[in-house]
Amino acid sequence: MFAVENGLQGDPRLQTISDAIRVIPHFPKTGIMFQDITTLLLDPVAFKHVVDIFVDRYKHMNISLVAGVEARGFIFGPPIALAIGAKFVPLRKPGKLPGRVISEDYELEYGNDRLEMSMEAVKTHERALVIDDLVATGGTLSASINLLERAGAEVVECACVVGLPKFKGECRLKGKPLYVLVEPSQDIRIESSLHLLRRQRGSDVILLRNLHSGPLRPLSLDQLRTVFPHLELTGSDTLSTGTDDAKVCSATVLEALAKVLSARAREQVANKFQEESAATSRSPNQGKRSAETCCCNPA
Repeated sequence: MFAVENGLQGDPRLQTISDAIRVIPHFPKTGIMFQDITTLLLDPVAFKHVVDIFVDRYKHMNISLVAGVEARGFIFGPPIALAIGAKFVPLRKPGKLPGRVISEDYELEYGNDRLEMSMEAVKTHERALVIDDLVATGGTLSASINLLERAGAEVVECACVVGLPKFKGECRLKGKPLYVLVEPSQDIRIESSLHLLRRQRGSDVILLRNLHSGPLRPLSLDQLRTVFPHLELTGSDTLSTGTDDAKVCSATVLEALAKVLSARAREQVANKFQEESAATSRSPNQGKRSAETCCCNPA
């Protein structure tokens, strides 16, 4: 759950935390909107708000172990552990811990990795809390839960400063509760989706054509889900389209994005669509290259 769903609706501390987080586009690779919490650490007020909110939540849950995920979980985990009277256990990258360790492989948004934990760090039946800065796919938290449970601990909850809306990785957490303070801004979600649209436009146009046996007709949300499975689409309305293939593709997806996001994002989406249309008109060969690629691999 998000903090606003737990009695903190309207709490000004959450906005202070959100405002203190810088976003770095296309880092560490193209398409990733990196949530940089180092700027939050430069703001002692925002940093204290993070620790205080977590401490208030966990101080009466009889937690004896706080596990922090390398590296940014090391920042928030120790002060929380000290405040609630628990020990801190670092979950580290491979080869960083001496002695006997247990390990767990997991997937990131942009690759694979492994976590290790000292076998002497955990006692059987200890109540544990897992801390990290951000949750996206749930892979890191899932690996952390597996490590702790293999060592005999009981994971009470996972906690993160930033979490993606409609968190898709929650099903990977083995039923463990997830507590998140803030989510990325609407602007960031638009930019991330637009990058994906730019990268896939040519193939999407071909797929849109394949949905129709004759002249282009309005697209239903079910059809959009088939073409754009990465979008969180709700409702049953039919989205109207134009007659130009490229504009149908762009306008339809961006209109769907506007439905997914808040009403205030519609103007931003419209402006971005104008920019995308102008960029497309300046790249006459883009559709041809993409179409050739799509024909080789229509899926």
